[in-house]
Amino acid sequence: MNKWFFIIILAFLFLACKKQTEKKLIGTWHYYYLTASDTGITQLWTFNNPDQVIRVIYRFDSLFYDTGSWVIDKEFLEPTFITFKGLDSIYDGKYQILKLNKEFLFLQRSQLPNGSSNGAFLRLEFAREQ
Repeated sequence: MNKWFFIIILAFLFLACKKQTEKKLIGTWHYYYLTASDTGITQLWTFNNPDQVIRVIYRFDSLFYDTGSWVIDKEFLEPTFITFKGLDSIYDGKYQILKLNKEFLFLQRSQLPNGSSNGAFLRLEFAREQ
């Protein structure tokens, strides 16, 4: 009896942690470019339910947007990952969530869409839009 109760409690905690990550992610995030050549460009990512991401880029006199999907991958006692699909090939792939709180989101890509980790490194840093 105690063994089954313990397993049920662990499963509940695992699912609750995944849902909590998804709830924290919902909203609009301002992407900060990490290279000097991208100054003057504003990029906003909006995470919606059900698992849709909308990326809007404002350049000096133009507007670009695209949509894709995201899914959270949370294994018990493992880091939390998010996978993007449907965005342009620059951003698609599997990312480890390094930091996620009310203000900041830091992601680091560990896997390309084809499953390869060679050349996959990409760091994305966001601040929540007010």
